[in-house]
Amino acid sequence: MAITINSSRDNADDKTVFFTITHGGKDYKWHGDIPKDADAQAYLDAKSDTLKAEILRNQYRDAEVPQLDGKSALESFEAWVSAGAENAEVSETQVKVHAVTAKDAVTSERQQTTTKSVEEEVSTTEIVKEGGKYVEKTTTETVTKQVVEGVTEEVDLYNEAGEKIGKHTVPVMESYEVSPAVEAVDEVTEKVVVKAAETISKKSWVDTH
Repeated sequence: MAITINSSRDNADDKTVFFTITHGGKDYKWHGDIPKDADAQAYLDAKSDTLKAEILRNQYRDAEVPQLDGKSALESFEAWVSAGAENAEVSETQVKVHAVTAKDAVTSERQQTTTKSVEEEVSTTEIVKEGGKYVEKTTTETVTKQVVEGVTEEVDLYNEAGEKIGKHTVPVMESYEVSPAVEAVDEVTEKVVVKAAETISKKSWVDTH
């Protein structure tokens, strides 16, 4: 790759060099700023690999080039082009089923209950007009209500000498499940393509001068 300097222009802090890069039988016109006291030819020659990589970046603008071990950026780019200028498929591992840790059922105790019907009298007082007078009347009726009660049982009661001395009422208890048992579940993952492989088309070079 040959670099030919066409012209240069001094600026306040640096200088702009207009040059032509010949590579692969084609000329690429370019310009760039370099240090004011630098030898333009030597400076650009030293950066020839960088300039060539920049040519490729401008021609393959959507390129996603992986850096190869032991290779320069230019060598990695050239290898990418030689392999077909294809951005690699991007995939990721996603969790399809989350792992679950096995747990035993949690139980506790509570008093048993029973529902029974209870009759009670309910009185209702109202004021009515009868024969031109207001009369307070009370009506009583029997209603049946459902009442929940704790279940109890009588057990023998003993003194410290072990002698039966009577009866004692205690609640009847039952076990109940606070939370059910949980079976262990292994994590299940799957590989999902989040971006398909894509061949990048080469774009025409646009001269900068």
